[in-house]
Amino acid sequence: MRLRKFRVQAFRCIHDSGDIVVGDLAAFVGRNESGKTTILQALTMLNRDEMISELDLCDEMTERLKSEIRIVEGDFELNHDETEIVKERFPDLHITKLKIFRTNKDPEIQYDFGDIKISEEEDKNLEHWQNSTKQLSNFVESIPNYISKKLDTDFFTGNTPKDKKIIQDELDEFDNTLQAIATEEQQVISEWEETYTDIIKNVEKILIDNTESEALKKFIGDNLHPRFVYFSDYKKILGNINLAEFIKESENEASAGIEYIEGFDRAETVRNLLYLAELDIEKLEEFKSSPSKLIKFLNTASKNLTQRLNPSWKGEAINVELRLNPGNILSVVLSDVHKDGTITNTGLLNRRAEGFKWTFSFIVNFAAETQRSELKEAILLLDEPARNLHPTQQAGISDLLKNLAGSNQVLYATHSPFMIFDYTPGNLLVVELDKKKHLSRIFYDYWKADDDTLTPILYGLSKGLVGSITDRGVGYNSRPLIIVESMSDTMYLNAFDKFLQDPNISMNPLNVVPAYSKNSVLPLSIFYHTHGYNTFVLLDNDYESNQIAEQLKNNKISETQIIFFESNGNLLQSIEDYMVTEDYLYAVNQTYEIKLRREGFTNLTKEEVLIHGKNGIIENLKAVWNEHSDDDWGEFEKEEVCRYISGKIALGDASLLTEKTRDRTRTLYRIIAERIRQYQNTAPIEQFSNES
Repeated sequence: MRLRKFRVQAFRCIHDSGDIVVGDLAAFVGRNESGKTTILQALTMLNRDEMISELDLCDEMTERLKSEIRIVEGDFELNHDETEIVKERFPDLHITKLKIFRTNKDPEIQYDFGDIKISEEEDKNLEHWQNSTKQLSNFVESIPNYISKKLDTDFFTGNTPKDKKIIQDELDEFDNTLQAIATEEQQVISEWEETYTDIIKNVEKILIDNTESEALKKFIGDNLHPRFVYFSDYKKILGNINLAEFIKESENEASAGIEYIEGFDRAETVRNLLYLAELDIEKLEEFKSSPSKLIKFLNTASKNLTQRLNPSWKGEAINVELRLNPGNILSVVLSDVHKDGTITNTGLLNRRAEGFKWTFSFIVNFAAETQRSELKEAILLLDEPARNLHPTQQAGISDLLKNLAGSNQVLYATHSPFMIFDYTPGNLLVVELDKKKHLSRIFYDYWKADDDTLTPILYGLSKGLVGSITDRGVGYNSRPLIIVESMSDTMYLNAFDKFLQDPNISMNPLNVVPAYSKNSVLPLSIFYHTHGYNTFVLLDNDYESNQIAEQLKNNKISETQIIFFESNGNLLQSIEDYMVTEDYLYAVNQTYEIKLRREGFTNLTKEEVLIHGKNGIIENLKAVWNEHSDDDWGEFEKEEVCRYISGKIALGDASLLTEKTRDRTRTLYRIIAERIRQYQNTAPIEQFSNES
């Protein structure tokens, strides 16, 4: 049974979540204390054995809570097998969906079958009970008198029992008595076996409840009710386990700590480790006196543990060995098993990195719980899995979750960009907290999230860029790549390409990557260059950019790969200087005419701007804006002007740019093309053999 939609009301910091659609692998993303954990814990209230405490109810909704409301409800979808199970028991019903909910007034879980017509008539069970008792009565009358006199049939002459177990117990007692009495009457035994089979069929049809509706709810509750399994605190084990202390812990006795190295309650994780290993501590005690049996016993346990953990392990396989040391200390020793069969890095678990120990402990706990409970078609709720792990380790956990989502539904809370891998509605939900009202809201149109909440989502979307750098297979076969200082540089290069319409000097063969800031130019260039990309860097002509150029050279990036803006031998301050002043000022005036009309903005002229004597059009415009700082002009935003120009070109309207601007921008593309040609002719042959 899969959860397809849920709603939470008046539960802790959630007034009303609204209807939230969820998929089979759904991530709840939000800042700390936003309410992610609350959502998961609210869903656990749909388990049959959970109870809603008064402390769970939202204080701000006291008036609303005076009436009965559904604190948490879920819309569930039955699979084909589940539908057939219901139909086998209730032939007239075809149920594919249902609601399960819990209210503030009724402690019991409740079911809503929607428009499905279910009988509310009383005593529908009477016929099946009468059929059963009649069959048994007929049988008793047909057997020899000396046998029937010794059989107790009083139970089957009374009213319909309210518990099927009672019926089964009475039938079992009747069967045992008959088998003991009629040992010499094979014909009687044979007839009883046939009668017993028919009676059981009728018993299965007995509703036990007063109505079909009540019977259906009880049947769903006993056989098909979904299971929500919540995982939160994944306790790490270190490497040396004090078995004596573990036994005390397991028997609820005071202990000094089950860890030999560090005293901390990790009993549950240790218990799960022993479960996966199929290691019985009592047998371990027995084998201590026989070294050969002990070694064989531990080897078997180690093999079991290794086999059960490796399917969930990311990367190269591991080998787990359990060793018994003096002082009744059970050591967990791990080794890396490489693809060529070699084994390295053998040592205690506590010698591994914190991330490794967390991952190991998580998989132990998770594997044990899922195998012990045979968690199939369960709904797994994970609170911040893989927190504090290295990104590559988080990727491993994400793969584990993807695999689990096949046989289960997985809902988890995270704020890590490396744990976000599905952006479809229902599989990525945002949780935000209104700090003033201290209330959470949940929604799946994540693009509407506030900036802080959106940050890990945007970083998650950028994983492809990271992958493009670190994937050497892509790098060595890539087209030439040019790194620019800002997004506006990228927009201009793409726009001018369309403006020039010259296939001989087009940017199309290039990958253009914006660094977004000058601080990022150097590391981004080095990353791409060292990962096999044919890398070029396009820079402004200012002090910072010249410093970057020197650092690039120090990192084995040649002068040929470093390109400054220039035209006809003259250095240009920025890409905007390729446009003649009048053309660029036209775009500035169009951009700011409406924006600053109320602040007294008038169309700027070439003379008014260049009088400031700065290097480049941008610096001169900044000086103009500085003069009007008291007029609420704010700061000059060259990105706004870039959007205007690029937008016009994209729409096929480049009339604002003169032929002189076209000629100047053409020189930039020729410079880039020439530098690429020069580098390909002078770079080591080995490099290009790797790239091809």
